[in-house]
Amino acid sequence: MTRYLTLLVLAMLLLASRTVSAAALDEVSLEVSRDLCAGAGANDKNFIVYATNLNSNRTIDANFKYDSSPAQQHFILFDAGLNPITDRFPKFHTRRLAPSETAPIGCTYTYRASPRPPGPLTVPIVIAKQSASYVEPNAPEATPEDARSFAAFLLQGDINECGPGAKPPGLFYLVNLHPFARLSASMNLLDDHGTRVSVLSPTLSALSAARIACSNGPSKPGPITAATLEVPPGVAASPPPAPPAAKTQLPEPREPQPIEAPTLAPLPLGAVLRTQNVCAGSVPPGWIKINDAWNPTVCGSPGTITYNVWTIQQLIDQPPGAVIHACRGPVPASWAVVGTIWNPTVCGHPATNQPNVMAIKRLN
Repeated sequence: MTRYLTLLVLAMLLLASRTVSAAALDEVSLEVSRDLCAGAGANDKNFIVYATNLNSNRTIDANFKYDSSPAQQHFILFDAGLNPITDRFPKFHTRRLAPSETAPIGCTYTYRASPRPPGPLTVPIVIAKQSASYVEPNAPEATPEDARSFAAFLLQGDINECGPGAKPPGLFYLVNLHPFARLSASMNLLDDHGTRVSVLSPTLSALSAARIACSNGPSKPGPITAATLEVPPGVAASPPPAPPAAKTQLPEPREPQPIEAPTLAPLPLGAVLRTQNVCAGSVPPGWIKINDAWNPTVCGSPGTITYNVWTIQQLIDQPPGAVIHACRGPVPASWAVVGTIWNPTVCGHPATNQPNVMAIKRLN
């Protein structure tokens, strides 16, 4: 009998806890604003997402889910020490909201390496409420975050000005992985002997990217030496009247497009490329495979990492002398290989040095 009563009490406490958490979650609303994220151009349509605590008396810790569109994508990045890592969606992050506070919690896009220059690509981000809890009046402040863990590099390959060397060739961009805080970082630029030639100290808005330097050469980036985060303050907001707001409508996903770094001139793209994504398998005549990716929502919906989606490019309209970077494989007629490189972010994503990308040139 005593055991039964104990189990009953525990069940009631668990139910009460879930009820309180659900109530707190209902008192957090999301809004996709028309405010552009810092660093976005007028045509980027990269908007700030705000969260509001509708409770005028209690503080709430709200946990949000950040997923890519399509969902559960993964990308190759380099951490603050320039070590290759796999960056996976979805991600989760908590923001403490004071009573009636409205605060930014993210943007509708972030940036990753493109399978073709000039890059990088915009990656749509879908933000949703995951969980929430009320904060007791005397509760301690959250533990400060490790700013360096939110600093990462993407490597944009196929950049003519960036030559080969000890590292995979390409252009390094610094990426701020934090969904709503501003990142300030410092790094040394090094020559071929590892000697410091200058220092960079960029500041990036949330989820943004900035071009740094080529991965090889006389002035290449070294590891992040220092980093800080600055969380933008929220503002007091009046809670909306009942009934509760309807479900937030996030923008329609779009195909990622190249962006222009706000402080640097874009690199020329050259000829217009005709590409499309197809399920992995065979490439139709007149096309060539230029990248692959894992998407668990299409093409067999594999539950583990399998590069089940191929990006292919049309060849038929390319003029003589045109050069295309494609996944290494059979060379089409009237084309010749003019070079090969290792790029761990495309074409099988090999972790070890191997020539997985070929440059081919149209002969006639």
